[in-house]
Amino acid sequence: MSSLKQTVFSLILLLPISLSSFANEPSKQPTDTKEEHKIFADNKPITIDANNQHIDIEKNIITFIGNVIIVQDGLTINADKVVITDMQDTEKQKITAYGNPVNYKQILPEKNKIVTGHSAQVIYNVKQNNVVLQGNAELFQQDNHIISNQITYDVKKQQILAQSGKNGRVKSTIIPNQVKGTNK
Repeated sequence: MSSLKQTVFSLILLLPISLSSFANEPSKQPTDTKEEHKIFADNKPITIDANNQHIDIEKNIITFIGNVIIVQDGLTINADKVVITDMQDTEKQKITAYGNPVNYKQILPEKNKIVTGHSAQVIYNVKQNNVVLQGNAELFQQDNHIISNQITYDVKKQQILAQSGKNGRVKSTIIPNQVKGTNK
């Protein structure tokens, strides 16, 4: 059996194990309609809670459908559907979430600040530790607010790139004292 198949088979065996859905909340037991999974990326566990899942061993893809909640080290994504590609290759691993909308929340540990956002699609590139919000994207940090067609948020560097898309505009509300305060 190839190492990929052995790893995915191991993941399948772990399905009944109950994991914590939220980092600071007590553990909850899965119900009959939910399964929880723990996958390791860059040595930080990703906890996924969903109604259903599908594993394609040959293509190295896992799909979660129905009230999907993803938590990794202060990052939370809520979506209708999530597709994880390249499970065994942390250099390429990507988590794509779809929803109406997908909600995103990041707690910045060193500053204890919260960044939230939502859009039609959220792509989390695990290796680069960045989040791309696409389609009616909005990002909030305190009273600072960005609206754009696409927003790329580099979690490590704390940098945001907003792109308007075709015939669109980027709209921002910036509170200078709050922006200055986030860098202290």
